[in-house]
Amino acid sequence: MRPVLLPFLAVFVLLIAVGDAHPFLQNSLWIQIAPEQIQVAINVSAKELQVAQAAYLANSEADPESLAAAAEEHRGYLTTHFTLSVHGQPLAGQITRITPPIAFTDPEKTFFQFELAYPLAGPPPAQIALAHSMLREWPYGPGQAWDVSYVVRLKRSDSNAIHTGLLRSGEPAEFPTGWETAPAAEPPTVHTNLPRTFRDYLWHGMLHILTGYDHLLFVAALVLATLSFWEMVKVIAAFTLAHTVTLTLSVFDLVRLPSWVVEPVIALSIVFVALENVFFPRRAASRLRLLVAFGFGLIHGLGFAGGLLEAMAGLPVASIWIALIAFSIGVEIGHQVVVLPLFGLLALGRSSLREGFSRWAVRYGSVLIALAGVYYLFLSVHEQFFTGR
Repeated sequence: MRPVLLPFLAVFVLLIAVGDAHPFLQNSLWIQIAPEQIQVAINVSAKELQVAQAAYLANSEADPESLAAAAEEHRGYLTTHFTLSVHGQPLAGQITRITPPIAFTDPEKTFFQFELAYPLAGPPPAQIALAHSMLREWPYGPGQAWDVSYVVRLKRSDSNAIHTGLLRSGEPAEFPTGWETAPAAEPPTVHTNLPRTFRDYLWHGMLHILTGYDHLLFVAALVLATLSFWEMVKVIAAFTLAHTVTLTLSVFDLVRLPSWVVEPVIALSIVFVALENVFFPRRAASRLRLLVAFGFGLIHGLGFAGGLLEAMAGLPVASIWIALIAFSIGVEIGHQVVVLPLFGLLALGRSSLREGFSRWAVRYGSVLIALAGVYYLFLSVHEQFFTGR
């Protein structure tokens, strides 16, 4: 085997080991603060139960009865992996109720709601701190952990004002309660810390791409066959413009497609571009390649939206725009982390090694990417049509 192929083979083997394309699980968390206690409601998806209670569900088909029993077993895990602190001290919470879902469908969108009560002593706190480490001890893939995040909505019992934010694993978040400043009666409002919103969603976009191997494979296939920096800039710009358009339209509920359409088409886009590199390498510098990048970019944008829509639920309009812009910038940063080094390595190889380097790198690198795309196509079709996901 040619040495130049080893990096591509390593990536392909890693993909086969990882399986799914994204390790993200998006949930919601509600908090109501009263002078005597804090009430918390946490959504826990059936997918989380399948991961955390794998041994408990190992001999079942994760039917409603088995999942309900697993939810009961999940009590201790939840209280030890979710922390609510006041004045720097964690409070002791107790689960008071578990509400099962009305219907059991997609494991990532079927939620059990856990209600917790945290007694308060002394005056009501001016702010609270939240942290969690859900599923971090179970690997999603080699060197990669599950990433669970929560859209937080917080209000006081005597107020209509709602504070929102994003709580990520391993990143404690503080939320003001407003006890010391707010009047007893307020109009219904939603408050968001805009700088923090920008930071949270920028990071969210970067991680969505850097752990989204399907999107990275497509971009890598686009870059492999480009021979000049200007060609690379044009094709990535076409892809960026397209996915930004559909991401924006999807966020504002103007364009939506079901995941059983989006995910297989994204996998097909990887195969199509990779095989085009093998059989029609000259198209990399043509207008047709720009149209291909733009057309498939429209579908990839809908795939990006899947990692953003739940994380933006409940935000006011101004904050939605901030979150959308930050997420889009994060996506592009994630792209460039792959695009620029890959293009640089290919350019270095073309200038330093023998003349046939570019031809071999494009051909065999694209074949491996195409195989990975076929693998993802199989996974997406199997998950969407045969497992109910």
